[in-house]
Amino acid sequence: MAKSKSKGPRKATKTSRARTAARKPAPRRRAAKATAKRAPRRTPTAARARGGDAMQALAQRIVDVTVGHDDDATLALYADDVESTEMGQPAMRGIDAIRQKFQMWRGMTSHASFRPKSVLVDGNAIVIEWVGTVTLSSSGKTVTLDEVAVHEIRNGKIVRERFYYDPSQLRP
Repeated sequence: MAKSKSKGPRKATKTSRARTAARKPAPRRRAAKATAKRAPRRTPTAARARGGDAMQALAQRIVDVTVGHDDDATLALYADDVESTEMGQPAMRGIDAIRQKFQMWRGMTSHASFRPKSVLVDGNAIVIEWVGTVTLSSSGKTVTLDEVAVHEIRNGKIVRERFYYDPSQLRP
């Protein structure tokens, strides 16, 4: 059997150099430079974490007083200059307007119970998706009312709220 002759070291071609470069890790100094350019990772501070806990607690309080039909406790959640908007109605402003809204609601319903379907807290907003069973006083008709409430919070109080639902469900 004949021995094969050695041709000496292989000459690198453009293609083989590209393949080799793709397999090699980047030099250390490049990786360090790229890392230095990245923004520092943000972690919540203790104050931000406490603020989130306070918002979660307020969201739970809103749920509790709504489910418990506690008007006095509900009114305590509002800022004096609160703005409240119901579907198809002009915005109402102030605690007295909220009291009037509660009286109007009690007058048009003989029974109402709500349960939260989902509760979301983000920044200064609390969003609650409600499912209600409402009996209308005028007709005795019972309806299921799907509603989304968006509450904007400032200094631990509701300063603005909006309610989204199909108002035709509340017609006799």
